[in-house]
Amino acid sequence: METYIFPIKIALITFPILAMFITVPFSLYQYVKYGYINKFRTLILYSFLLYLLCAYYLVILPLPATTDVRSLQAEGTQHAQLIPFNFIIDLLKETNVIFFKPSTYINILKERAFLQAAFNGILLMPMGIYLRYYFKKDLKKTLLITFLVSLFFELTQLTGLYGIYNAPYRIFDLDDLILNTFGGFLGYLIAPLFTYYIPRSNTLDNNVDLPSLKVGYIRRFFAFYTDWFILGLIPFIDSNLFMESLTVFTYFILLVYLTNGKTIGKFLCRIRIQGKDERLSFKEVFIRYGILYYGVFGVNKILFTAIDLNKIEYANYVIVIMLIAIVIDLLIFVHFVLSVIKKDNMLFYEKFSNTKNIIS
Repeated sequence: METYIFPIKIALITFPILAMFITVPFSLYQYVKYGYINKFRTLILYSFLLYLLCAYYLVILPLPATTDVRSLQAEGTQHAQLIPFNFIIDLLKETNVIFFKPSTYINILKERAFLQAAFNGILLMPMGIYLRYYFKKDLKKTLLITFLVSLFFELTQLTGLYGIYNAPYRIFDLDDLILNTFGGFLGYLIAPLFTYYIPRSNTLDNNVDLPSLKVGYIRRFFAFYTDWFILGLIPFIDSNLFMESLTVFTYFILLVYLTNGKTIGKFLCRIRIQGKDERLSFKEVFIRYGILYYGVFGVNKILFTAIDLNKIEYANYVIVIMLIAIVIDLLIFVHFVLSVIKKDNMLFYEKFSNTKNIIS
């Protein structure tokens, strides 16, 4: 049992790390396709990711202690089993079950050959459920996808984890392909039993009124992160204050005005800036992003640049500048926290400019 528990433990440990890396692209995809993030859909997809991770680790773990696997194997070690349904022969050879004595049938649950066959049958059963319920695949596509995933697992073993090891440390077994695919078939058949009491995947977005939804801070952060990731690709933007100021003006003021409220990040997150009227005025955009980038961020940059320039000659001035920066940032942070607590989606620079984020 520990053989199966150990890979699942490793999957549970590494899943949060993997989830962290995919959260931004996953969220952007959800915003682009659906216009919002459905919590139930997120739960389904992340559970599917965790399942795939567990299945993969069950196939490759535990890893050998050395990459020189060949030296640990006897001459003529078999790396592939290509006889179909060979597991039945193994089961008949090893079983202690007496077919005319039903009281012995329980013994089969403790036998290696049966447990191994049962594990391979169960391994991809959840995939059949996911493919039918969420991804809306028919039986033929479910069988094909399950077979290909099983083939990927077997090739992973046959290649010694893609060449990391100099010989396979687990056998390529044709029966595994058969049993894994059969497990996907069973999963497809029993999917309605598991999904009867949960919403159908094609109805998750019914009765969702996108214009009435508020633009949350997480969504705004993704747009903000995307925009600054793009600007970060511009060479030497941080080394020249004038260049950075010009870039901010072009991207966050001029572009937003010309596109009526959109940057690339906002476009991907399906949000835009709205003013008093349907058409944004240049004044509204300039006040909004002038306060944010030339005011808040600009003051911080100037203050910390002054600290770097005068950190030796004018120690007293440096302390004063640091205190000013800390007070300004602390006030902004408190304002942000209070806005989150009160569920007020308009920050101070939005209130001054009479602008807000809406779903586009």
